[in-house]
Amino acid sequence: WGGKRLIVGTGAHGALPVMAEVLAEAKRRGIEVIAAPTLEVCQLLEEVKKGQAYAILHCTC
Repeated sequence: WGGKRLIVGTGAHGALPVMAEVLAEAKRRGIEVIAAPTLEVCQLLEEVKKGQAYAILHCTC
């Protein structure tokens, strides 16, 4: 955990769920979670400055 934003790419069709435990822990730590289809997330990451966010990208579907 680090930064104030966690960006999750949920696959080509947005099917990968973000576990409730992850959302709860992020909330506890004051971290914003953004979850969207991976292509949208990749476009969003182009606008994020280095060190402002962490990303998890699901790339198999």
